[in-house]
Amino acid sequence: MEAIEDAQRVRELIARCLDGDAEASRQFQQTYGELIYGYPIRVFRIRPEDAGDFYVFAFHGGRIYRRVRTFEGRAPFRAYLLGFVLDDLILEWKRAERTLDTIPLEEVSEMSLQEAAGNHMNDDAGSHAIDSGELGDLLSQLDVGKVVVLKLLHAEDYELTPAEIRHIATISKRPIADVIAAVDNLRLTIRDRESALRAVEDGLESVQAWIQLYQKRLARITDDLQSLPPGATAASRLRQEQAEVERKIKRREQQRTKLQMQARRRKVTAPYKDLAAILNTTIGNIGSQISRLREELTRLSAGQPPAEGDLESEKNHGPH
Repeated sequence: MEAIEDAQRVRELIARCLDGDAEASRQFQQTYGELIYGYPIRVFRIRPEDAGDFYVFAFHGGRIYRRVRTFEGRAPFRAYLLGFVLDDLILEWKRAERTLDTIPLEEVSEMSLQEAAGNHMNDDAGSHAIDSGELGDLLSQLDVGKVVVLKLLHAEDYELTPAEIRHIATISKRPIADVIAAVDNLRLTIRDRESALRAVEDGLESVQAWIQLYQKRLARITDDLQSLPPGATAASRLRQEQAEVERKIKRREQQRTKLQMQARRRKVTAPYKDLAAILNTTIGNIGSQISRLREELTRLSAGQPPAEGDLESEKNHGPH
């Protein structure tokens, strides 16, 4: 009963703090301030002056009160702070201060040409292997049919000229107004894909930050264990904490691997099926054209002449 009454008092105190009660905030800081200030020093070996910055961050704008408002009293409040709140706050603080390095996302969100080449007949396989920045310098060296395919693939980055729109209307046997509407819908699809990729990348950055935070804690535990006799009670507690942190790191690493795979699968170009619909052809034909164009662009960017058959490929394998 006493524990329940204590939990109720804490919840009431938190509610007053959320309402902006200055006396309640002073009481909260008197009771838990030392714990909050000392936690990053003890757990992550943060310098005392930096811990002071964290303390200010935690209480700024009532940030910590918003974090603890879900406290239900199932565990002592101090345990709740240590187990569910302070790690999150430290991660948020470090990311705000830009003191945590993150995975270079370009390493996990791109596929190499070699990865894409074997699957070019599949919808979207390897489509983002053509760099849209470099593409602009090479378009002038291609005929209109190839330019149209590449501009549609990167529709969010390139505008079609009136002549290119007329070209699409001619080969697809569709009114110009329908072509323009289809291209606009294509851009919306690409924007949706970009948003989905950003969400995955944000999640990947957060997971990597968690891994680094836990690794720092694990290093601290390892150092502390070396200074204690193996049979000491404190050493036993530290080994338990070590096992728990290692479990958390493993779980986050599994999460990171899953997000990396999602990032690799995410495309920020137009779907092949949508290109095929606009150009009145098949998905396989689009995949084949883009595969050949990718090879041609690689040669052009290296200053090599077109391979034999490049000039005839559009005639033999075009959208008709």
